[in-house]
Amino acid sequence: MGTRPDLSTVFSLLASHTNSPSPGHLDAVKHLGRYIKSTAELGLLFSSRRNVALESYVYFPVNGVDDLPSGGTAPTLLGFCDANWGPQDASIPQVSDSSSLRLVSPLETRSICGHVLMMGGAPVFWKCHKESRNSRSSTEAEVKATDECTKSVQMFRNILGELNLINLTLATAIYNDNRGAVNWSNTSSTKGMRHVNIRENAVREAIHEFNEVTVSHIPGAQNPSDIFTKEFKSDAIFRQLRGLLLYFPSALIDHTVPRLDGGC
Repeated sequence: MGTRPDLSTVFSLLASHTNSPSPGHLDAVKHLGRYIKSTAELGLLFSSRRNVALESYVYFPVNGVDDLPSGGTAPTLLGFCDANWGPQDASIPQVSDSSSLRLVSPLETRSICGHVLMMGGAPVFWKCHKESRNSRSSTEAEVKATDECTKSVQMFRNILGELNLINLTLATAIYNDNRGAVNWSNTSSTKGMRHVNIRENAVREAIHEFNEVTVSHIPGAQNPSDIFTKEFKSDAIFRQLRGLLLYFPSALIDHTVPRLDGGC
């Protein structure tokens, strides 16, 4: 398949400026076009075989099988979610002279949330978006990302359940790299997080009452959904994350075939 999850972040950011694009946005679109042309052969690979590249990256099996009521088996649905709290370059030292001062809009400081659902060794659903209101902490931003991932999992579980392709008695695992968000998802609410209480409790409800999901911690450096939450990253990291989700034709026969570089 030619669907491209690696384009989600840049597409989401550029789409928010279609009404009044700047010369910089137009240059970014041209650069994106060159990238797409040079990586046109990339695509998704769905298989009953294990995704060895992804498992070696996250350090645990991610494509086991569930027993179906009919006695058959089906690939496991699995979710990864992440959020980038505030502007990515906030920690980069800036020159403090008056000529470099500028106003920072509320839109610029909103976190980017992203998640991806894996099944059959490849992504089946992914989403990248900026939050509608600024988060007051990284944990709050991650709670929002976990809530969005939970909603997507619930949607897919309903669809797969109707098709008899998933065992609904087993919860779907969701992984997040923020321990605060994971702990809050699995425990009771606190007054300090009352402003996001509804999102929190929606996730808790899916965990404790309906047994739809489990939320567990995964180190940030091993979270595949990180590709959906950054405005920019090093070429090496981007290609590494892209290689977990997409394949070149030379890798379609065997997951162990090394990836080609590609890109601009």
